[in-house]
Amino acid sequence: MKNVRKEVGLMVRLGATAVALLLGQQAMALGTDAGTQVDNTATVNYSVGLVGQTALTDTVSFVVDRRVDFTLTVVDDTVEVIAPGQQDVWVDFLVAHTGNSALDFNVDVVHMSGGTFGQPTAVTDNVDLNNLEWAVSTQTVLGGDADPAQGGPQFIDELAEDESIRIRVWGDADLLLALANGDASGVALTITAAEPATVGLGTDLQSLADTALGVENVFADAGNDGTETANDGWQVAAPDLAVTKDYAVISDPLGSGYPIPGAVVEYTVTVVNSNATVAEDVYLTDVIDGDVTLNLNVAAYAGEDVSVVNGATTLPCNVEDNNDGDGCDLVGGNALTVGDVAEMATDIDVAGNTTLTIRYQVTIPTP
Repeated sequence: MKNVRKEVGLMVRLGATAVALLLGQQAMALGTDAGTQVDNTATVNYSVGLVGQTALTDTVSFVVDRRVDFTLTVVDDTVEVIAPGQQDVWVDFLVAHTGNSALDFNVDVVHMSGGTFGQPTAVTDNVDLNNLEWAVSTQTVLGGDADPAQGGPQFIDELAEDESIRIRVWGDADLLLALANGDASGVALTITAAEPATVGLGTDLQSLADTALGVENVFADAGNDGTETANDGWQVAAPDLAVTKDYAVISDPLGSGYPIPGAVVEYTVTVVNSNATVAEDVYLTDVIDGDVTLNLNVAAYAGEDVSVVNGATTLPCNVEDNNDGDGCDLVGGNALTVGDVAEMATDIDVAGNTTLTIRYQVTIPTP
C-alpha cells in the first residue's frame, strides 16, 4: 500500500542518487576499464669504445583486472504498512555499480526467517506473505528509471559502470493468512555479480589466480565476495475495533430517571477504530427485546428512526422502508439492522482513529 508520501520519498531518493552519480561520474570514469592491455617498454642505450651499440629493449604487458565493486540498499527503509487482504504490495531495492566493467547480477529473493528490518523502529519478521515475485527495472537511474513491472526481467543484464538500477519485490497479504495487527513479513534480496552473458543468466564471478594477460576478479564489495544481501518488508496494520453498548433513560412519567413503564430509553452502540487502518463494511444487528417498542421518526434524530454518525458524517437511517437503500431495516419486526451491505449504495466504512455511533430509542409499554 504505497501512499503519496512513500512515492515522493522514492522519487527524492532516486533523484538524489541520480544527481550523485552525475556529479561523480567524471571522477569515477577515470578508472581504466577491465581488459585494457597496458604495455611498457624499457630501452637501454650503451657504447663500446665510443661506438654506440644497438639499444636493448624489453617490453612488459599486463591487462587491467576487474574491480568488482557495488552496493545493494533499500530504496526507502521506512516500514511499509499494509492491510490484511492487500494484493501486490511491494518494496524496492537499489543496485549501484561502481566497478570498472559491465556486469550481470543474478537475483534471488527469499522470506526472512525471523530477524528484523526497517526504520525508524525495526520490526521482527514473524509471517510470510504469499506469491513472492520480483522484477528488475528496464531502465537504469541515469536512463530514466522506469518502474519495475510484474513479469519483467528477474536478473540484471550488463549493468554499466557508474550506473544504478532498481529491483522491486511483490507479495500478497491474502485473507487466508489470517494476518493480525502488528504481524511483519520480511524478505531478503540477494544479488551476485556475474560474467556478462550474451543470453540469459551469467555465471557467478570467481576469484582467479593472477595472470599477466588474463582478466581476474578483485572483489571490493562490502563482503569481498561478489554477493550482497539487503532486507525489507511489510507490517500489518489491521483495524482495531472495540464495541460498547449503553442505555440511558430519556424520560419517564414520574421524572424518576428510572426505566419504568412509559419511560423512553435510548440505546447507544459505539464502535471505535483505534488503529490507522479503515474497517470496511461495518454492519450492526440488534434484536430488540419484545418487552419494548422501537420509536420511529424521533425528533432528536431530525425525524430519522435511528441516529447513525460515522466520524463527522450523519447517515440516513429509516427502518420503515426495507428497500430504500439506506441499509437500515427492521427484519421480522424486531431485528434492527444498520449497514446492510446488500442494500446500501455506499457501505459503512469506519476510518482509522474514528468512532461510529448508533443510537435508537424504545418505549417501555404501560400496563
